[in-house]
Amino acid sequence: MKSLPSIPENLQIKQPIHLRHYLVNGEMKDWEGETSEVFSTISSTKEYQKTILGSIPTNQEPEAMEALDAATKAWDQGKGLWPTMKVKDRIECMESFVQKMEEKREEVVKLLMWEIGKSQPDSYKEFDRTVSYIYDTIEAYKELDRNSAKFEKYQGVYAHNRRGP
Repeated sequence: MKSLPSIPENLQIKQPIHLRHYLVNGEMKDWEGETSEVFSTISSTKEYQKTILGSIPTNQEPEAMEALDAATKAWDQGKGLWPTMKVKDRIECMESFVQKMEEKREEVVKLLMWEIGKSQPDSYKEFDRTVSYIYDTIEAYKELDRNSAKFEKYQGVYAHNRRGP
């Protein structure tokens, strides 16, 4: 029988992540109900055995409806906080988010490797590509905002067109 290559210390799953909360309406809510275990198909033992990565809340219809109601209220037919927020403030929110995301790079890369069996270099590329995409989207949004701040002439009429979310 072929021996397994050893898994480097920094890539081993030593402590599964058991989530006991979920996000809705901008706040983390405690979860006391059932959970679903998350496994990797990669075995870290000589005899094949699924590796447990952790568990997540098994939300049901009440939690789904709570999230839908919160999203509907947040949108408020285009009059909610996010849709009426200034471009500058939206950009600051997204920049803050992506900076916090970058702080979790090593953890996310490790989980990508275990959850979907990606190689370490491919996991880094996927993470970095996602971060780059967010920054590119922010830059495109800035450009769109700059371009929409101009007056344009159409059939002899000057107009100032502004885009909404």
